[in-house]
Amino acid sequence: MASYFPFLRLPRELRDEMYKYFATRPPPEIPQALQLYDPSTCSRMSLDLSILRVNKQIHEEASRVFYGQTVFPVRIMVSDWRSPISNRTQFEVIYDTPWEEMVYSYDENGKSSYRGHTDFDPAAAKCVADEDLDAYTMPSPRYRELIRHVRIDILNNRRSLERRNEQGRTSKAARERVRKILMPFAYRLETVLGDAGKALEVEINVVSETLQEENGDGQNFIFATSGTETTEVLSLYKQLIETAWPFTTGPWTYKLNLPANIGQRYPGLGAEVLRWCDEHDEMAEEEKSEFRKLRTRYPYMWAFKNGRLMVMEEVTEPIFNDSYTP
Repeated sequence: MASYFPFLRLPRELRDEMYKYFATRPPPEIPQALQLYDPSTCSRMSLDLSILRVNKQIHEEASRVFYGQTVFPVRIMVSDWRSPISNRTQFEVIYDTPWEEMVYSYDENGKSSYRGHTDFDPAAAKCVADEDLDAYTMPSPRYRELIRHVRIDILNNRRSLERRNEQGRTSKAARERVRKILMPFAYRLETVLGDAGKALEVEINVVSETLQEENGDGQNFIFATSGTETTEVLSLYKQLIETAWPFTTGPWTYKLNLPANIGQRYPGLGAEVLRWCDEHDEMAEEEKSEFRKLRTRYPYMWAFKNGRLMVMEEVTEPIFNDSYTP
């Protein structure tokens, strides 16, 4: 005779402990500076959520544990370069979350577009029209307000921040746009998770090799600086903080973690720069509206694959498969 364990007769406190075991995992480790050269070494979140399919009651209870206690990782890679032809600075952002993946380009003139690095396969993904993006934005609206913890790792791989890269430094026009590079993704996160309000805790980690080198023992140290160089160092540190600023403007509670050398060398600099950014936030509504648009350019297109919204490269005519639903 088959037997079963009366799981739902257990006290809710014990059931929640079981849900923690099956439906939560520690977040991936915060990437180190050396991983900026090979971001693929940074592990992604992986979890089997089969328990959510057992029955309705277990789904409701386990969902609250999963969304409420999981730390959802958001990984952002920021890079830049100056075109030798136009002499203009181009920024590139790789945005990777458990529910979205895209590459974003933004230049010193404010022109932007989204693209991807995966070919579209109609057998494995559904092409999504721009007007249907909201329907394919995960997590589902019913769960968004349950999320309590998000960790944003900003991997700053901007070559223009290297003190010895004089030729590749950003132009004045590009420098004025530094604090806007990640604004589209702050708005995107607000669209997805803004309903949680102050109950959502966002931890922001800035990872960068700026102004660091390794000595013979493999340890990082800061370059010795003169008075002029100190001003330059301070300017580069401020750029790192300004890059992270958009994620401090959302409706959530945030904590900003900077590289240790910034706090040691300039105590209180983070709060000072963030306050300056808040006081000088003079973006027009038209510019804010542009940042909220998810605009792609041919041959790139939006697609839905394995529960994630992403930008893919179109290699054939777009195919809309109405039989595929998220």
